[in-house]
Amino acid sequence: MLGPIAAVESAVFKSLNFTGRATRAEFWWWSLFQFLIMTGCIFADVIKITNAETVALNPLGYSSFVFGLLTMIPNLSVAIRRLHDTGRSGFWYFIVFVPFVGGLWFLVLMVLPSERDDNYYGPAQRNGRVRRTGTSKARHDPMQGYACLDRLHDEPSEEMQVARKQEVRDYYRARVLQTQ
Repeated sequence: MLGPIAAVESAVFKSLNFTGRATRAEFWWWSLFQFLIMTGCIFADVIKITNAETVALNPLGYSSFVFGLLTMIPNLSVAIRRLHDTGRSGFWYFIVFVPFVGGLWFLVLMVLPSERDDNYYGPAQRNGRVRRTGTSKARHDPMQGYACLDRLHDEPSEEMQVARKQEVRDYYRARVLQTQ
């Protein structure tokens, strides 16, 4: 489980990363941090307004508005990665725009447990670390067959050349000479 400092750090440093997964702990620690800071900002704005002779019309003069702008992208990112962790597309975020039930349904989606196995969006996390296994129950990606084309022009390493030569020798012995 991710601690509060690590969760906030992860949300901030991965704020432009909309791929991958975010655990429940990461999402809820980030939400608590954001709620507490926003509450403090609103409190400071209320004090500022009550002590001022005239109210500022510039929205950038209020700390709650500035904090909301600064945390908009990290909040969206961690919510989309949390949806990925439950096995859903990031487009499920748009459910919040459905009147009356959208916000509640989104809250239910955020509370759902993580998928235990690897999914289409990445490997599962255990104890704050990404768990890598040899077997994957991820959804089939039809474009994965083209992944080798990325390495088409890469120079083979010395070990790869030796392994290829040994493979050709073994094939020649087994198929042409028919000896083992």
